[in-house]
Amino acid sequence: MTTVLFPRLDPMLPWLAGESLFSLCSRHHRLWGHGLSARSTEIMFGHRRLGTQHDFPSGLDAFVVRTEHQLGSAYEIARDKTLLKFYRTFLADAEVGNIVATMRGPTVAHLKFRLGLLTSRFRANHPLKACLACMREDLLEAGWVYWHLIHQYPGVWLCPQHLVPLHVSTVKSTGVERFLWCLPSEAQLVECGASSSAASLEAQFRLTNLTIALVDCNAADGWLNADAVQEALRFQLLARGWLTPAGNARLSVAAADYLQHCAALRGPEELNGLPSTLGEAKAQLGRIIRPLRSGVHPLRLLIAIDWLFGGISEFLAIYQRVDKPGTVDEAVVAPDGLNEDRDNLRARLGALMAAGASATNAASQVGVDVGTAMAWAAASGVQVARRPKVLISAVRQSIVNNLRIGADKSEVARSHGLSISTISRLLRTEVGLHAAWKVARFETARSKARGAWQAVCTAQLGAGPKMLRAMDPASYAWLYRNDRAWLTDHLPEKGTDGAAARQGSVRWDERDMLLSVEVEQAAERIAVRTGQPLLQLWQIYQAVPRLKPKLRALDRLPLTKRALERALAPRRSRAAMDLFADRDTRTK
Repeated sequence: MTTVLFPRLDPMLPWLAGESLFSLCSRHHRLWGHGLSARSTEIMFGHRRLGTQHDFPSGLDAFVVRTEHQLGSAYEIARDKTLLKFYRTFLADAEVGNIVATMRGPTVAHLKFRLGLLTSRFRANHPLKACLACMREDLLEAGWVYWHLIHQYPGVWLCPQHLVPLHVSTVKSTGVERFLWCLPSEAQLVECGASSSAASLEAQFRLTNLTIALVDCNAADGWLNADAVQEALRFQLLARGWLTPAGNARLSVAAADYLQHCAALRGPEELNGLPSTLGEAKAQLGRIIRPLRSGVHPLRLLIAIDWLFGGISEFLAIYQRVDKPGTVDEAVVAPDGLNEDRDNLRARLGALMAAGASATNAASQVGVDVGTAMAWAAASGVQVARRPKVLISAVRQSIVNNLRIGADKSEVARSHGLSISTISRLLRTEVGLHAAWKVARFETARSKARGAWQAVCTAQLGAGPKMLRAMDPASYAWLYRNDRAWLTDHLPEKGTDGAAARQGSVRWDERDMLLSVEVEQAAERIAVRTGQPLLQLWQIYQAVPRLKPKLRALDRLPLTKRALERALAPRRSRAAMDLFADRDTRTK
């Protein structure tokens, strides 16, 4: 027998404007008045621990069955009422389908790892955020305070309606009361840490507007392709003179400007992964500019777009030059006429080239770069007639053959006496060549990594995974990122290591010193604010989020351990200390 969420005489609460699934469930819990969140969870999801995640909830199939599909299908809820709405803008259809399937099931374990959030430096906890002004308005207009989904987007730290910094909840994302249903409450909200300076507010305003506009534009899943975004960024870097004709970045100049841009955004815990030194800026910018060998957090791309482009329209104009046409409905987020202008340019260029005009002549008449014209033609499957200048026919065919088997661009350039930029231009303008080159290089790299790993395993029979990984970290890392199924099948059993595990390169002493100071300062602030003589551990790691993952390694952090012991020990109140001091004075 199917168990429904409500009796027939008690209708369900409808969705409020821009509400998340977590908010809707929390309102039902408040309406019912159950003393324990677990009771409401069991009614809504059929299990006490199902569906309580505020960002990527599990058990959506059970929820839909128990609500008799009156609140939408599992597919619709996952895509539009959870944080998947933010991430699907940057994910391929297949990956979005896999995530939805996971959220419909009983567990979402490892989902954030698959998305690359755990190693992104932007944290993966997705703190609950609320605007105090919105709360007051919602209470008057809807009779409820609730969580707005757009406030929860990564990178959004300013209310787009009231232009004030958002506040952060002290529960759920911190690990405290993680199975709790809750609604925004001023008693559980703290400031996000964003600066109140005009420069910081302006920077947060730009990033907030950019994020919401690109995510909420009703485009197809994955329309904001990371590779195409990277090409748009490189295009803009070249326009600013921060990219050489050969494609190399002038990092010293670009990184200084990038660092200045990020400085205005830093403050909220989520954004503290942005660079704080010139060295960090160079490293992070280099990873954005160079070919993406693994996933990149969407927030990193959004911040780079905000840095290099004057607005959404400027970005989309460049983005459509490097991406396939028709991937996004620009009319939703761009000024009227942008679609028409782009389509007219492509149509005029195609007509001119069909009439026999050369790529140079057609590009000149249309007003675009010759390389852009040739790339547009190649993307449409049109082979451009070429003049045999540097690349005579025989040399060109030899280069194409080498690239089709995955040869390195620098080696091809050196062997033929040409520049790397010439080889790159050929890769970009020869129909199907770039895709074939990438496939060939992947196959070559996979064969090389597999062979190297098998050689290590054969040479070190009896060694465990840690020892083998230490002996060939490069092959292990490549296989782990790109061929994990094969690597899993070719790992020895755990526990067979005959030697001590490889020592890490973490500076534990430096980490210990910094963390212990943060713990002491946080404990002092909490004691002053609450006036409690006895602090709880969760209060401290809530104030110092990076402490919680280190609790299992306190044996390596002696200063932090002592700081925690002092902070958690009972302390006399300030009034009591003053009283004892007065007694000592009178005694003397």
